[in-house]
Amino acid sequence: MLRPLGSPALALVLVGASFLPAAAQGLLPHRAGYAMTLDAGRASGRLDSATGRIDYEIRGDACEGYTVNMRQSSSLDTGEGDPVKSDMASTSWEDGEGKSYRFKTRDRLNGDARSDVDAQASRQDNGDLQVKIEKPDARTVDLKGKILMPTEHVVHVLEAAAKGETLLETKVFDGSTDGTKVYNTLAVIGKAATDSPKLFEAARTTLTGHTYYPVSVSYYDAAKSESTPDYVMTFTLYDNGVIGELKVDYGEFAMRGTLNAFEPLKASATPCTKK
Repeated sequence: MLRPLGSPALALVLVGASFLPAAAQGLLPHRAGYAMTLDAGRASGRLDSATGRIDYEIRGDACEGYTVNMRQSSSLDTGEGDPVKSDMASTSWEDGEGKSYRFKTRDRLNGDARSDVDAQASRQDNGDLQVKIEKPDARTVDLKGKILMPTEHVVHVLEAAAKGETLLETKVFDGSTDGTKVYNTLAVIGKAATDSPKLFEAARTTLTGHTYYPVSVSYYDAAKSESTPDYVMTFTLYDNGVIGELKVDYGEFAMRGTLNAFEPLKASATPCTKK
């Protein structure tokens, strides 16, 4: 999943290729890299410049579960003093039915630790989530209500797109910062297309001819009552789960990500038929 400046990972995927149901198509194991720059077409407040990078990897399938590794670095320059530099790395595993989610994140600001999280969330018989946290503080937290895990959210968006739905509103567990973070999300799914936009050369063979969708997801802190999202992600989603170009709007400024590294990874030796 992609995590902008310490925010939730981005791993939304839409309807399956060749008119297959989304769950049958599955998510493509792959590595992708994005160069992040300040959006010149958006007011940037006190920022003179902003650069960064996101590197993302997903492996596995619905049978063996999904492993995601992601790293993001950024440098924000206000023109006053040294740039503010952040570096975040995360690794996670989620079972294919959204019943268990194990994750670790490490967040650094100007080289100093901002947060380290090590936790596991599991679905209880009543549908609630129980989160057992090892770091930053050992404790157990119960999260009430229907809350989707990250890749489980992917599946729900896939299903909505396959039905021709244009909106999906749901709670999503993120766990960043202290291991308990939950967001209210609103996904707006645009019209499907097959005329691929300009593609990074290394991704052309894999993505040419695949259906893609323009998608926008707004993230609202579930612990707050504000009507303004913490941030909004807008991006191109291919039917095999690959994210093309993207934009992250934080309100005071926005950053654009350009796909500039891509590598499909070997799928499991045993085909998965689980939906």
